[in-house]
Amino acid sequence: MQLVEGTCRLLGMSATYAGATDPGRVRPCNEDNLLLVPETGVFAVADGLGGLDAGDLASAIALSCLHDLSLHQEKSCSDPCDQVQTMVMKVNRHTYKQRVALGKRMATTLAMVRFFAHTATVAHVGDSRIYHLHDGSLIRLTSDHSLANDLCLQGVLSADKVANFPQRHIITRAIGAETSVQPSVARFEFVPGDLLLLCTDGLTSMVEEKVIASCLTRTSRTGEMAEQLVNLANEAGGRDNITVVVIAVES
Repeated sequence: MQLVEGTCRLLGMSATYAGATDPGRVRPCNEDNLLLVPETGVFAVADGLGGLDAGDLASAIALSCLHDLSLHQEKSCSDPCDQVQTMVMKVNRHTYKQRVALGKRMATTLAMVRFFAHTATVAHVGDSRIYHLHDGSLIRLTSDHSLANDLCLQGVLSADKVANFPQRHIITRAIGAETSVQPSVARFEFVPGDLLLLCTDGLTSMVEEKVIASCLTRTSRTGEMAEQLVNLANEAGGRDNITVVVIAVES
C-alpha cells in the first residue's frame, strides 16, 4: 500500500488529507492513480479501465493533465462549477489525443474535488465515487455512470440485485473514450468537522457504505482512515485495485 498524508488550508480553515492506493489481492497491476494538490485545492482519484490496453497509463495521463491544469488555470470570477467542468473536458480531450497518438485502447474514470476560496465543487465521470460525511451521516455526492445504475434509475433493476448483476462493472462514460465527455458537476457545503472521501470501485464493490461510514467516524486521523478502508477492501477479497483520498476540515 502506498500512503501519503499531510496538512493544508482549505476554505480558510485548517485541514488534513491522506491518499492511499493498493493493487488488491487479485490483480497484478495497479491501474488506479490518485492526485493530491493541496496548494491549489485539487484532489482526485482515477481508475483505468481494466478491460482495455493500458488502464494504468490512462489514469496516469488524465491525472497528470489535471495536475498541470490545477497549477496553471486561474480561478476566475466565473461559476466554480463551470470552471471544474472545463477542467474535466480538457483532461478528456488530452487523454483522448494521447490514446490516438499511442494507438492504445485506453480510458479511465475520474472523481475530483476542487476547493475554491469560499466553496467546494465536485465532478466525476464513471463509477468512482465521492462521499461527504456531515454530522455523522455519510452522503453520496455522485451517481455512477454505469449500466447497472442506469437500469436502477429506469426501474428495470432493483438496488439489492446490483451486487450480483453480471454487467455491473460496465460504465457508460469514461475519460479518453471519446472526443468529448459530459461530467457530472455539483457544488456542496463543506464546514468544520466535515470529511470528504473520494474512492474507486475497488472499495465500494467490496465494502458496504455503512461499514465505510463506521470507519470514518471511529478515528480522527485521515491517514489511519485511508489505511483502514484499504485494509477492509482487502479483507473482503480485494478483487480490484483500491484507491481512497480522505480530506477533513478541523472542527
